[in-house]
Order: sequence, then structure tokens, then C-alpha cells
Amino acid sequence: MPYKSRSGKIYINSVSDGLQEIDLEKEEIIKTLYDNEGNSIDNVESILEDSNGRLWLGTGNGLLEYDPQLRRVKRYDIDDGLQGYTFERLAALKASSGEMYFGGTNGFSHFHPDEVTLSSFQPRIVFIDFKLYQESVNIGEKSILEESILLSDKIQLSYDQNDFTIEFAALDFSNPKEIKYKYILENHDADWIDAGQRNYASYTNMDPGEYKFKVIATNSDGVWVNEPQELSMIINPPIWQTTGAYILYALLLIAGIITVDRVQRRRVVAKERIASQIREAELRAQIAEKENERKTYELEEARKLQLSMLPKEIPQLQNLDIAVYMKTATEVGGDYYDFHVHLDGTLTVLLGDATGHGMMSGMMVSIMKSLFMSDRSSKDLKPFFQNSNHSIKDMHLGRLMMALTCIQFNSDRIKIANAGMPSLFIYRNNKKSVEEIAINDLPLGAMKDFEYEIKEEKVESGDTLLLMSDGFAELKNDTEEMIGYRQTRNLFEEVSEQQPEKIIDHLNAYGNKWTNGRENDDDITFVVIKVK
Repeated sequence: MPYKSRSGKIYINSVSDGLQEIDLEKEEIIKTLYDNEGNSIDNVESILEDSNGRLWLGTGNGLLEYDPQLRRVKRYDIDDGLQGYTFERLAALKASSGEMYFGGTNGFSHFHPDEVTLSSFQPRIVFIDFKLYQESVNIGEKSILEESILLSDKIQLSYDQNDFTIEFAALDFSNPKEIKYKYILENHDADWIDAGQRNYASYTNMDPGEYKFKVIATNSDGVWVNEPQELSMIINPPIWQTTGAYILYALLLIAGIITVDRVQRRRVVAKERIASQIREAELRAQIAEKENERKTYELEEARKLQLSMLPKEIPQLQNLDIAVYMKTATEVGGDYYDFHVHLDGTLTVLLGDATGHGMMSGMMVSIMKSLFMSDRSSKDLKPFFQNSNHSIKDMHLGRLMMALTCIQFNSDRIKIANAGMPSLFIYRNNKKSVEEIAINDLPLGAMKDFEYEIKEEKVESGDTLLLMSDGFAELKNDTEEMIGYRQTRNLFEEVSEQQPEKIIDHLNAYGNKWTNGRENDDDITFVVIKVK
């Protein structure tokens, strides 16, 4: 039911918006009225106006005193002597004496508004806890608190103790939940911070310096105390930012200036000697440049030699589809591949990797090419590997060796020999999976009388073979992590049913992404063969 005050304003309790005020003179509706906590005033069951123009509202959550001039709301509940929290609808009466009666579920409450005054009590404010990184600080000789925080007026912290919380309380026990707080940390906060009923303040990442924390509070009637409670705080700087440290820096600077001056004097005295050293350095640089040009020429010649050893054409066979890829390194790595088709249609495939780099690896490739050319008509792999091993060992090339893998296709059978090269991967079309054929024999030239193993496998239509040097698996990313053979096998398995060229493209695309476009440090070679 609408209520009209003596000032001519009308108050309506809206179910959805709470209590609203209508000013007929201004022909406007004041937006929903709120209490001091910002909550709308809901469930207004009765309204009475006292002689001072204040409205007394019986609600479903206590008795409210509303001052239209100050727009301030004070709530009273059973702690203030009310019969209960809930008042009945329209159960309110103002006597001729000015005394008011409000009826509720537990009886009625009566009072004279003039006798309800705000308390002038000034509660004492105390600090009740101090926390570092959300942990309460205990009292002790080695603690920042040598006595209770209740008695402390100053706290000193180290530079790394810059995340703290201060808890405080106003000692008014008549209605503690109505107490509100404001605080400020001088030399940090620009203005007082309204904390409402929150009785703590937290600060993080504080810079070294001197601060003063101040807090004020209201009593239970909302009257603010006159004097704040204070706590001085000092956050000491780290040792390298102290006055003594800056004095040391100044002394070091002076010493540095003196030292530089002495060096300059010596430099003037030794000017000719330095000029001579510069001329000598320039000469060494010229020599180094010539040496670099020579090495560059040798590397290019080694690259040309290596590439000249490779077959000019890839065999075109009815039962096999072959694709080859080689990317040489910035410094020649010594990869080598070759083919030979025998008169009966047997295909022999070689893939090798000479140890070392540059001209020496190019020389080893030419040796291997010669050994293969002289024995290529033979289809017996074991004598070829044994003889090649003896020949290289007899040349006494030191640590220079040749890792070599060989596959010989004859109809649906293949022979495999491997001297120190990565394992052969075979995609089995009938199983839809990749099989690893590992032979752990030594590189050619490592041990003179080493016996090399020859394996035989059967291949079927749709099977795909991947031969490779170690250059791809050892590619590194920005964190120096290698691709590895397991991931190489997974990459091959992803596209092993595709054509050999597509398989090589897939591997190269992954390698370029892995290295972020950097040049490879070792040769990368693939030979992919698909059985038709």
C-alpha cells in the first residue's frame, strides 16, 4: 500500500524492485532505495513517520530507520531488543505521544523515536594479527614480532617480506556486525580505502621504504571514531640497494675512472706498438681469409665429387616404384647411394654414409663407388661386404670408415645387409604396420675380419621400404632435441600407403618445421621403394 510522507513524497513497495520514492513536485520516480550496503530495501510491510521526518519501516528482516535527507539507513534487529526479525503487514501504529508500535510474529515492539539516538561511543581499534604470505607471524626472538601485535607500533621487514596482511578490530561488542572500516597505507595508497565490514588489509609486491598504516572504524551505530590506530612499517632494501652499497658503487666508479685514466695513458705510450699489432692482426686476417677461401673451394670440390658419384638416373622397373632425395649439408657429410640392375632383373640398392666431413668424406665416397663398380655384376652380398671391409681397412685411413646398407630385390624376395646404418623400415601392406629390420653390424673399415650378416625377407604388393641416412633423425629443434628414429618411424607409418615422392615430401615438411628452417648439419638422404 502506498505511503505519503509529510513532505509530499509517496513511497511504494515494489515486489520486484523494493521500496521506491515518488516526488510529485518533480514528477519523477527516484530509483529503488538502497541500504548502506547497497542492497535494495525489500519486504516493507509497514511505514511510520516520526516528527523529524524519518521513516520507520517494518520489514521481513528487522526494523529500518530511513533518513530521506541524508539517505541513510540503519537496521535494528533482535540484538537491539526487537520482538523478532519479521513484522506483519500494516501492523503499525503511531500514538499521539509520538510513540510507535510495530507488530510481528512474536508480539510487538514499541519505542519513542526521539529516544532512539546514535551512540557516541568511540571504540578502541586494535591490531589482532599480522600475516606474511597468508601465514600468521609467531612471536619470537628471531621473528619480526618480538611482542604481540596488540602491543606493537612498528614492524621492520626484509625486502623479500613484501606480501603481508594486517588484521584489525574495533572493540564495540554491542552489535559488532554493524562496524565498518576504512584504512590507508601512507606512502602507497592515494586515499582512504573503504573496506566496509572487512577487517583486514592485504598488500603484495611492496617496494622497500617507510610506510604508516592507519585504520579507522565506526561504532555499532555507524559513527566514525575521531583518531585512527597507526602502525609504522619499514621494508628494508636488499643489501645491494643500501646506503653502504651505493657508497661502495661510488668508490668502485672512482676506482674505475682512475683505472681507465691509467689505461689511456699507457695506450698513448704504447700507440706504435698497438699499431704494429693491428697491422699484424690485419695480416693474420688476410691469411685466415685466404685459408677460408681455400677450405670453401675444397668443400665445394668435395660436394661436386660426392654428387658426381651418384647415379644419373633412377632405375625404372615394372614391379618397383623408386624415389630418391638427398640434401647435402653446409659441410659435406658423405652420403652416397647407388643402383645396379642385373641382367636377370635383380636390383641392388646401396645407401651409405662416410664418417667425417669435407674432402675426406668425399674421398671415401669415391672409394666406395669404385668398390661397388668393380663388384656390381656379382649378386652375392656377403663377399662384397667382406672384400670392401678388407680393402678399406688395408688403406689405413685411420678413423675414416663407410657405413653402408644394401638391399637386393629378386622377385618377391629381398636380401639385406647393414654395416652401421640406420635400420630398414618396411611397411607391411597386409598388416597395415611398419616393421623395423635391425642389423647391428660394424661400418666397413672398422674391424678387418668382421663377419657381416645377410638377412632375407619376403615382400608383397603394396609393401613400402624406407632406407635413410642418420641426417634426418638427428635434426635438432630450437631446444636441441632430436627427431629420433621412433618419431621417424611414426612419420613414415602415417603416409606409407602413398607414393614414394609423397612420403619423402611428408618427411621433409616435418623436418623443416622441426628445425624452424635452419640448415642441416649433416647430409639427409632417403630412398623409398614401393612394391607394385
